[in-house]
Amino acid sequence: MASIVEDFRSVVILYDDSHEANIIFQMFLQVTLVSTEAGQMEELLKEPDLLESFLLHHDAKRAITLLLFEDVDSMGRFLEVGLSRGLSTPIVLISLREDLRARELLSQMSITQHVTLLTPNFMPRRVKYLVTTFTPHKTSKLISQEFDFSDTMKSSMFTADHSPNFHGRNFQLASWIDDFPYLFYNNDKEVDGIGITMLREIAERVNFTFSLQEIPPDGYWGELINGTWVGMLGQVVREEKDFIINGFAVVLDRYQAADFTIPYFTDSYSITLKVPPPFPRWLSVVQPFSRWVWAAVLLSLLALAIIFHLLIRNDHSFVYNEKYDIVSSLVWLSRNLLRQSAPYIPSGLGCRAFLCCWWIAALVLSTSYMGNLIAFLTVPSQTRRIATLEELAMSKVKIHMLDYGNFVPGFLWSSKEPILRKLGDKLSLLPDYDQIIAAFEKGAGVLEASAYSQFLFITQKRIKTSYAVEEKLFPNYVAWAFQKGSPYKSLFDRYLERMTHSGLVEYWHRSVVDKFQRSTGQVVASDFSGEKINLQALTLDNLQGAFIAMGLGTVLSIFVLLFEILTIQGSVK
Repeated sequence: MASIVEDFRSVVILYDDSHEANIIFQMFLQVTLVSTEAGQMEELLKEPDLLESFLLHHDAKRAITLLLFEDVDSMGRFLEVGLSRGLSTPIVLISLREDLRARELLSQMSITQHVTLLTPNFMPRRVKYLVTTFTPHKTSKLISQEFDFSDTMKSSMFTADHSPNFHGRNFQLASWIDDFPYLFYNNDKEVDGIGITMLREIAERVNFTFSLQEIPPDGYWGELINGTWVGMLGQVVREEKDFIINGFAVVLDRYQAADFTIPYFTDSYSITLKVPPPFPRWLSVVQPFSRWVWAAVLLSLLALAIIFHLLIRNDHSFVYNEKYDIVSSLVWLSRNLLRQSAPYIPSGLGCRAFLCCWWIAALVLSTSYMGNLIAFLTVPSQTRRIATLEELAMSKVKIHMLDYGNFVPGFLWSSKEPILRKLGDKLSLLPDYDQIIAAFEKGAGVLEASAYSQFLFITQKRIKTSYAVEEKLFPNYVAWAFQKGSPYKSLFDRYLERMTHSGLVEYWHRSVVDKFQRSTGQVVASDFSGEKINLQALTLDNLQGAFIAMGLGTVLSIFVLLFEILTIQGSVK
């Protein structure tokens, strides 16, 4: 029996109170070199908490549990307690008598990934043991072969560790075929997505088939309502379905209800808003400077005009005609902002130094203005967008989400974070996407998974009029969900890990998204994809800046002409 545990660092051996079990236990202690922890089942049944202390001293990956028993009924009672206390190491059940009922224990142990039953087969002059293993994926779930304790068969004792083959088993999936990019109908009405691509690859290698459901019967995703799981996760928890391949976020309460594979993708939840309308084109002439810069320039110009007036009020050097006033000084200084040259320089004391500083400042202001004006007139500008969750929480924008049993609304409503709580107060659930899109057109935000938001607004032909708030909600890991204690989850873990580390998942994701974009003929905005929009040819909208500048110059010229005419008429009178 010592050969069974040679590849393990430690062993937990538990035995009943039979005389034979005690003898075999004592013999085992004399020949084994592996660290051993021992206990009697009847004592542990009286104090079940002792079993946990046994298991805490052992690495589940390098430990093994041996159970020696003679009475099948007492062994069954012990397993009920042991399984509830976290008996998760590889287990070898060693029966001390030929009792065919011992094989029933394997069905009770079906939630354990590695379990083997040894039953004696008494022969003349020797005893052979029959190895029985449980394979839940096979029609014949019990497989038996002869085993001699002198043999070295440690790896072959746990069939879950080698030669995976489901022998054509048909898995029933709890699915919802409206989950871009994981599982959805493409434009050809065929099932597509990352999840189905990965599952088909695994099915081809380990020989199984699967059946999808289009939508859960209750129309929910996976939510805990009054202590009962509903939706797809409820189907898996109640063992109505085998597992879920949709984009299922791993959160604590779900993790406690089902077994999740390793995460193979990361996603998040985001809020999508309508793109605000751009500024009117005629306002482009004031956009190069902010309102505070304009105010500072005007006030400075007025102050300089007063100073300049004081410097040259006694100078008759063509700045003034007949009257000495501040308006004339203001107009004379403003010509430098319009890049008009000065034909002469007043000869008043300090004028040269004053004008030298002013001309440099006017050159900087006019150059900055013209550079920004060209940019604003060439590229259509847009109003500022909401970029953070705090800005969104402080705004008057309402938020809507489809009522399909997602965990996010509950997290927002119960959050202790003030910003998230305010977002939860803004959130309301609607029964269908038609109402959500109608509210979106009126200025409301749409809360949804970031990847699915892209799909939703492409299909609704609103991808160019929408944008996602830059700061995301609840970044999460995506995995597949299996029944609690599923014996074949580890097999899917290995394949998902290989696909993730090799970059296949990311490649399939890009392929699915690109293929869907090409089939719809729509360009995805950079807010969703992170890529720049393709360059486009200039249109009349881009070129109307020149006409605006020409019109503005014409209006100013007419205004100056009228001002000069009125001034000349006044001087003649």
